[in-house]
This record gives sequence, C-alpha cells and structure tokens, in this order.
Amino acid sequence: MTRTNTFPVPIRVLRTISGGRGGAFVVGAMFTAAYAQKAERLAASCEKYGLSYVIHEVPTVHRSISSQGTDDLAHTKPNFILHLLAVHKMPVLYLDADCEFVAEPALIDELVTTRCDFAIYNWFADADQYSDCYIATDVSPGPGEAPIKDRFYRFLGKEGSFSSKQLKCNGLVQFYANSIAARALLWRWQKTLATFHGCTDDGALTFTFNNLKRRSWLWWLLKVRWLPRSYARISWWLFTKPIINHQGLPTKSSSFKKIHDPLGRKLFYSSLTKRRKPGSLFPEDYIIDTKERVMCKFVDGRLVPIEPLKLDFWK
Repeated sequence: MTRTNTFPVPIRVLRTISGGRGGAFVVGAMFTAAYAQKAERLAASCEKYGLSYVIHEVPTVHRSISSQGTDDLAHTKPNFILHLLAVHKMPVLYLDADCEFVAEPALIDELVTTRCDFAIYNWFADADQYSDCYIATDVSPGPGEAPIKDRFYRFLGKEGSFSSKQLKCNGLVQFYANSIAARALLWRWQKTLATFHGCTDDGALTFTFNNLKRRSWLWWLLKVRWLPRSYARISWWLFTKPIINHQGLPTKSSSFKKIHDPLGRKLFYSSLTKRRKPGSLFPEDYIIDTKERVMCKFVDGRLVPIEPLKLDFWK
C-alpha cells in the first residue's frame, strides 16, 4: 500500500507501554513482537529517569526500517512521529525501540525551551575531529591459539567530511517540536519514502533535509540543532560515554536501494562540505585490548602490546 493523501496515516497499535506524566516532551517508540524485551528495557530506562513515554507495539514496520517490512506507509518513522505529535500535542523524542537511557537527557528540555523544531545526530556536523568507529573482532593472540571473543576491537571507519549545513544522519534518536515546521519536515520525509521505493529511512531523511531550497519557507523557518554523539551513541563509538545508548550495531541489508533522483537532486552536496583534518585517535592498524587496557599490534603473526590505553571506554 502506498497511501500518501492522508498524513498521518492511521496506524494499527496492538498494545501500548506507557508511563510518566508532566514532562515537557514525550519519549515515543514503536516495536514489533521480536523487539518486545528491548521495548520493555527502554520503558524501564524512562521510568528510571522520570520521563514520560509511550511505546506502541505494531504488527510490522515499513520496509525503509527493515528489509523484511511492509510497503504500507502507515508504518514509517515520519508517520509514526506525526501520529505522536497529533495525539500528545507536545514535543516528541523518538527513539528506536532497541535504545535505552543510561543517563538523564538534560539537553532535551533545553531543546524544548529554545523552541527547536528538529534535532538529530549529524555525522557531518560532529565537532569532535575524531569520529573513529571500532568493532569487536575475534583475535588469536598468537599462531595456533584459539580466537578470543568480546575483548579485542579493531578500527572500522570514520567520517572524513565536515559541514554544519548538510546532514548525514543516524535516525535512531530524533527530536521534533509540535510545530508547523517540524510537521512540514515530516511530511516531506514521508513523501520521499513514497517516491523512492526501497530506500532506507535514514537515507530518505538525509535526502529530504539536504534538498530544502533557500527559496523554501521551511528552509528559513526550521530551527535545527545537532545532537551530541552521546545522545545517539552506537556501540562502535567505543570511547563515547552514552546518555542514550544503542548496544548493538545497525543491521545491514543489501536489499535497500540508493536514492537515484531523475531530477538530479543528490543525497549530499560535496560543495557544501569540507575535508576534516587528517587524524585518528590511534593508528588504524592498532588492536584495542579492552581487558588489559592496552593498544596492540600484530608483529610477525603475534599480538604485541604497544602502549597503555589511557581513555575510558564503554562496550
């Protein structure tokens, strides 16, 4: 189904987990049966920090969220978020159901009081030069030795471009005011998902934002803030202390399609970005030993300690 005339499209809710009252915003999430335990964990973390929350179980999600999802546009992220705005008539902090709060999110109250319309983590605008990502790797310390799990980490990648105007987003945490500008952005995001069948929700939001034109009223009216990495922390940021945490890694699928616009609009515009200064936290061939807190390197097939690890890390 590809309904676009009505927005938000009515959604089917199987059950609701909710709690908290009197906050300046509401935490919203949706989940399918397979994520029930994680949704309960998110609810418990909201209770811990006294946050108002409403977490809906839905029969399925849109294919832009999961490659196994439905074509029904009722189950997209923008439709769900606008549904929350319409029902609760207050700002919404959307979280993926497999996230959780591990510290008080004080910044969100500031977003409300400063009348921010839209906030999200932006890879391009991250002020920290070091966006290095690390991933757990099974390492054999020496020839003939069995691999050790969940102890060693290797370099995965980093963002090499910077821009405060272009967006490259992680969609697991998003803030929206109950405002005309926020709702207009959500409508445009929904329209992108309807137009480019098979794309990811992150890609569609990135495309939508980066193609707001200066002559558009929304370009001028939309008040944007970029969330710190700690508010959308994924486990590959080993050295980022989380406030909102996602323990696992994003699911990859080869079935998602890239956006190819016949009108020539692009996902990013390189002319609006600049290269970050070269640099990484550590040489990219180093291996992090989180048990012994030491940086290592393979020398003649054996893992050799190089220097102590002086930074704190969170797995």
